[in-house]
Amino acid sequence: MRPSGLLPLSAAMLALGASPTLLAAQADTPVTMPSGSYVVQARDTAKASQIGVIGWPFVLKGNGSFTLTSPDSLSFMGKLVQKDGVAIFTDQTCADTGIYVVRRVRDGYAFDVRSEACQGRDSSWVQLLFVPGKPKKNP
Repeated sequence: MRPSGLLPLSAAMLALGASPTLLAAQADTPVTMPSGSYVVQARDTAKASQIGVIGWPFVLKGNGSFTLTSPDSLSFMGKLVQKDGVAIFTDQTCADTGIYVVRRVRDGYAFDVRSEACQGRDSSWVQLLFVPGKPKKNP
């Protein structure tokens, strides 16, 4: 696992500081996704069968670190630093930062790409909807 990438995140946040008004104006209503437990759903319900992480728990801590856990308890970790509706995202699979605008969509939170990071990751990340709550246990 690679280090948390705080230096690249800090540099990206500083770069964003020069134009937060421009980014905010491009989004419908940027918000901050609060720390807590979420269940991953499909942003577009018609495409739910194409997303392999539906129903997985996503836990966002107050410091921005998160874990996404598979049904067989494999965890994927990363960092989601947010300010004024803009989120800087890194995870253990890619050292490059992705920059997103956070929005409320239906009863959860979704992300719109503002600056692409790692090929393939950004296109899958924006398909997700993070709905507050914990996954239901299978009977």
